[in-house]
Amino acid sequence: MITVLEKPIPFGGGIELPPNKALSLEQPLAKENLPRLIKIPLRQHIGSPAKPIVKVGDSVLKGQLIAEAQGYISAPVHASTSGIVKEIAEHAMPNPSGAKSECIVIETDGKETWIDRNPINDYYSLSPVEVQQKIWQTGIVGLGGAGFPSAVKIIPGLTLDIELLILNAAECEPFISCDESLIRNSAKDVVTGIEVLAHALQVDECVIAIEENKTETIAILKEALEQYAEIEIKLILISNLYPAGGEKQLIKSITGIEVPAEGLPVDVGVVVYNVGTAVAVKKAIIDDEPLISRIVTVTGPGINQACNLEVLFGTPINEIIEQCGGYNEEFDYLIMGGPMMGFRLHSDQVPLIKTTNCLLAAGSELHSSNIKESPCIRCDECAPVCPVNIQPQQLHWHAKEFNSERLHDYSLFDCIECGCCSYVCPSHIPLVDEFRRAKSNIWNKRRQQLEAEQNKKRYLQKQARVEQQEQDKQIKRSAVVDEKADAELALKEKQDAIAAAVNRVKQKREEKNN
Repeated sequence: MITVLEKPIPFGGGIELPPNKALSLEQPLAKENLPRLIKIPLRQHIGSPAKPIVKVGDSVLKGQLIAEAQGYISAPVHASTSGIVKEIAEHAMPNPSGAKSECIVIETDGKETWIDRNPINDYYSLSPVEVQQKIWQTGIVGLGGAGFPSAVKIIPGLTLDIELLILNAAECEPFISCDESLIRNSAKDVVTGIEVLAHALQVDECVIAIEENKTETIAILKEALEQYAEIEIKLILISNLYPAGGEKQLIKSITGIEVPAEGLPVDVGVVVYNVGTAVAVKKAIIDDEPLISRIVTVTGPGINQACNLEVLFGTPINEIIEQCGGYNEEFDYLIMGGPMMGFRLHSDQVPLIKTTNCLLAAGSELHSSNIKESPCIRCDECAPVCPVNIQPQQLHWHAKEFNSERLHDYSLFDCIECGCCSYVCPSHIPLVDEFRRAKSNIWNKRRQQLEAEQNKKRYLQKQARVEQQEQDKQIKRSAVVDEKADAELALKEKQDAIAAAVNRVKQKREEKNN
């Protein structure tokens, strides 16, 4: 039985960071200008990319399915506006490597013509399975940054006993305020979204977790819960210590329960959704709208007008920057995400995707990449700030040697890449970058091993088929030889019988003549 603590407990580790959110919250939420071209990537989520079901020259409507999900961990893709499909080709993506990915390019017609939609008011008329299917069909993924297909989280609730649903409204990373802006402008949808998720998961207890220093937003949430909530939803105020909004840290603070190493929240009977994801679920189930846009924080010392914008997926990031007044003289480089867990973009000529929660126009003082790295002095300052209680210093040494066994021993894959260790490191070692590379190398090695095993399996299966075919041929040849020998034997026996009969006739004639 899970008990929600009246007073959240510390999760261990973490650091205090200046919020730097007021700048983007001073301006009212706005919509981005409709671009001429929209490049919609087929992979905006964890898992397999979607498969196009449209072709060049097709007319598409806003919200129309244009690419189908491929496999269990995947998500369909929808047109974020109406227009003509001009191209299906690879384009640069917003990722650390600058790698390309296949996109459907739509020339917008400016009409924003929607597909036919069938809104409903009574979501209780849908079964949990139907809700799960609708969430999957509408392409909803986690909007907190990870991009995990949201429908997959509901599946355990259809068979397992999920006791607690947590709606994560904590934006503990500096500068990011898109979720806070969403709550301020759509608090009623937040409440409805968590109620739909509670119905889908069949949970009895729901919690909205938000940092205690967001007084204005807390007041808006309390009012919305009083006016609109049809089920009991608790509002829990948590520490604003970074990274209090981490999934496992949130569960530990609210329940006192630790999610097992390399485990998932569902293993302890908990499911966590981001507040933006909940609103997307409300729009999918109630309004019959797929996920085609999101609120993005555009901020930082290098931008002229910080704000929050609702942006269509596939919109070129450089056009979003232009709408915010462009870069100023302090601009150094652009980060997708926050200063702690975000990554530097190679170019702003890339499309906005489902996992883009923030565009941070950074100055040189925001990132340690401009500070010369020194050797590790073994001060161990990284260990006490680690929120998952691993040993960053040990991981650092083993990552340099790429000792995969020792990296596993020191729980590399428990690292949430929060950046606390890098932030406090006096030698300015980019520890998180090292850990990301190590994870990537291990994943690639495992993938290569899996491919090698699959290739070996296919080779052995082919060899077995060839050997079986050869055995079948030998059996057939033997059968033919045996049939021929039997036929020859039968013929010989017949000939012998005829010869014997002829001899008997001859003998009888000779005896008669004599």
